[in-house]
Amino acid sequence: MIISTTWLADYVRWDAPENELVRRLLMSGLNHESTWKVGNDTAIDIEVTSNRPDCLGHIGVAREVGVLFDRPLHLPDPRPLESGGVASDQIAVEIASADVCPHYTARVIRGVRVGPSPAWLADRLRTVGIEPVNNVVDITNYVMLECGQPLHAFDLGKVRGGRIMVRRARDGETFCAINHKAYALTSGMAVIADSQGPVALAGVMGGAESEIAVDTVEVLLESAQFAPLVVRAAARGLVLMSASSYRFERGPDPAAVDWASRRAAAMIQELAGGEVLSGVVTAGRLAGDQASIELGHGKVAEVLGIPVAAQRQRAILTGLGFVTEKACSEVCRWRAPSWRRDVTREIDLVEEIARIEGYDNVPEDRPIHAKPVELSARERMIRAAGEVLVAAGMCEAMTRSVVSEALEATASPWTVHPPRQLFPALVRGADRLRRSLVPSLLEACGHNRAVGAPHGELFEVARAYVDRAAASPAGDSPLEEPLLVALVTGGEYSRAKGLAEGVIRRLGVAVGPLAGGAVAVEFRAASFDLFTAGRTAEIVLVGAGPQPVRVGVVGEVAGPVLGRFGLEGGVSAAELRLDLLGFAIDGQQRLVAPSEFPAVQRDVNLVMERSVPWGDVERAIRGADSVAKLVEEIRLLQVWEDAERLGVGKKSMVVGLRLRSQSGTISSDDSKQFVDGIVAACGRDCGAILRS
Repeated sequence: MIISTTWLADYVRWDAPENELVRRLLMSGLNHESTWKVGNDTAIDIEVTSNRPDCLGHIGVAREVGVLFDRPLHLPDPRPLESGGVASDQIAVEIASADVCPHYTARVIRGVRVGPSPAWLADRLRTVGIEPVNNVVDITNYVMLECGQPLHAFDLGKVRGGRIMVRRARDGETFCAINHKAYALTSGMAVIADSQGPVALAGVMGGAESEIAVDTVEVLLESAQFAPLVVRAAARGLVLMSASSYRFERGPDPAAVDWASRRAAAMIQELAGGEVLSGVVTAGRLAGDQASIELGHGKVAEVLGIPVAAQRQRAILTGLGFVTEKACSEVCRWRAPSWRRDVTREIDLVEEIARIEGYDNVPEDRPIHAKPVELSARERMIRAAGEVLVAAGMCEAMTRSVVSEALEATASPWTVHPPRQLFPALVRGADRLRRSLVPSLLEACGHNRAVGAPHGELFEVARAYVDRAAASPAGDSPLEEPLLVALVTGGEYSRAKGLAEGVIRRLGVAVGPLAGGAVAVEFRAASFDLFTAGRTAEIVLVGAGPQPVRVGVVGEVAGPVLGRFGLEGGVSAAELRLDLLGFAIDGQQRLVAPSEFPAVQRDVNLVMERSVPWGDVERAIRGADSVAKLVEEIRLLQVWEDAERLGVGKKSMVVGLRLRSQSGTISSDDSKQFVDGIVAACGRDCGAILRS
């Protein structure tokens, strides 16, 4: 935002050199870019952050200056002299798409004489980098740079049908802008249309067919609210950014819609002649909420470490436009002004006071009584998952949520719907919201190997974006954003499975069948395009409802998928939905002293049908009577096939068991009885027999 010091002085006077003005603005959050002389004026370029659209006009900056230098703010009170004619007799306004334009206003000025602007107005526009066009257009630009609310002036004689409609554009509809270039529109954009087609691209730029010219005598003055995302999509999609779109993207002050319209009408009447017809033609309803915030009198001292007098706090907030709703000895309730929709919390008010009082006035050696912040359940869950994977030697990655079409070619385990596409792309070549983290990690691993880092194992905790399986309640987003932890390892399936199991156990969720209806996860054979057939499992949560819920997948990545990322050899991956595991987590895990009694090791060689998966065998062992409390560890030691020794279609699984009791030493007879129970359970559930 470039400001003119001469122009700024119309609203506030400060008794200080320009370098002091720049310094105070800088310390209050408006960073200084550069300063230069333009004739008898001075231009100051300041950086305005996206949450401060109120400072995209001279009045907003003047308000800051007034509070910083404790000077009064003087604002014009525009009151155009209206004639006997009625504006609604000349034009009708309709909003067909309230989601893109909540509120639209139009004023009519007749008998206008279009010509050059007076020198003072032209000079101020040149100071801030805008070349004068004619008095009517210059006034709309002047008012926009004054209050931050964009305006547009149409030649009313060129508006066909006597009606203005704000609607979404039609796919393929063309529009010729005032730069005399034609653009193909999409339904994601909004237009201002007359009876025959678009006369302006809403919030971005006016059209060539209805622009103000030297022969214009009737002016239709537009002032409106437009949806920021719609304006942003149109401006970026067409590469047609403008000063208006820059402001609409950030959300101007709702209260400025009418003020700017009155101000521009009064200036046109003064500088271009003509008469303003009575009334303003409106459609829709002005949208805007003003937050009500409580501020404790001691909160500022608690945060900054230095006291700021209550009277000084009130002076600062009042000067910035906040209004006292309630005041008592301990707390004061403030209503935020319409132009400060970024202020919603108590800490925001503290920040306002601190930046005006001056961060440079806070002593560096003053102790602040810090209060420990307790981590939320979600933060503890994410930290616990990361600790397990870092301890296993993995590195945490941070990849983009927006990916390319090629990266999203593999189906996600979480949805059958295609990925959502963004228009325009946020990153060149990346225009889709990812539905899984695994492809991004595979791409990172491929890049690492290409530059000579073949042993890096990566994990990431982030959100994916999938369409909801069913219609969402009114007001809910159609997108679900599951919180995922994904990992990619150079080991085989068993390593990825072990890492996933380690994360699950660290979160306090049991693995394997449990008695008494407890919640646990199980690994079950499954098939996914991402993984190799027969080396894949889904991780399901059981006991939490009538049906198991998939909370994870694990497997060896399929060869064709590896080829896309320049990878070869065994690569395995796993992905867990932390959001679905959250309610099953034991937040009060307790340490249990290990048993003082020795363990008993037993290896069991079972023969069964080749089609029986290991998960069924493990489930049968853990579910055997009187064994669950004694089994400390179950390991698959060996799998082999031999048609001559075992029979056709048979395989042997050698299972390693470690048994331990908390109450005494397990005798040989007891261990034999337990092993016999395990064999019997495997025979009953899996058709397995003990190999002699």
